[in-house]
Amino acid sequence: MKLQEKIIYSFSVLGLTALVFLAGCKPQKPNTGILTFDQIKYKLPKYDSLEYFNISPDGSKFMALYKIKGQWFAQVNKSVTKNFQGTLVDSFSSKPKYFFNPDTSKVGIVYKKERSYILRTAYEINNQKIPDSDTLPQWFVQINQNIYGGFDGDHMPEIKFSPDGSVFGFVYKNHGAYYIRLNDEVLGPYQKADMTFTIESHITLAIVENGFAYLNEMEMIPLNK
Repeated sequence: MKLQEKIIYSFSVLGLTALVFLAGCKPQKPNTGILTFDQIKYKLPKYDSLEYFNISPDGSKFMALYKIKGQWFAQVNKSVTKNFQGTLVDSFSSKPKYFFNPDTSKVGIVYKKERSYILRTAYEINNQKIPDSDTLPQWFVQINQNIYGGFDGDHMPEIKFSPDGSVFGFVYKNHGAYYIRLNDEVLGPYQKADMTFTIESHITLAIVENGFAYLNEMEMIPLNK
């Protein structure tokens, strides 16, 4: 066999091998697909801006936070909370974290806000050094139209709701001490604190005080008026 014929034969064999190899690597058709078996549609109003949108952990609810003519609205499925305050200056310095209770009657937002210019100016006028605690942004908690804060910037509160939705709670830090808010009740100060709800809607507090760690289980009871 001549040299030219050998070269042509070699390229033919290599080409055939490459085709076989490529055919073997051809992606197979997927054997699964996506089937939408349930869909619920909710009407959103004509808003000026849609700022935040998220879904609840169990997938049953969404929350949309939007603005119409300078006012904030929070919508959870069909439920709309009007005139939602947002912040004192009606804007968020960073994306807030939001929560809602099981029946969506309470909407909670945790957000951070820079210290006011007035506070800084007051220190400068009096030639005082701004304390480190006053240079950090503050945390605010809002439950529907009620705003709590500002709290120390080095501890972010986390809103928790009882299983029946009647009680909310969160831990916050104020001037270096920890406090626990349960609806209108405030417990503290503590060295450290955390809280949760049991499936029976009881409240369990974990606190550090005077060198001891405590676990306290309690419940909210209505008071006679």
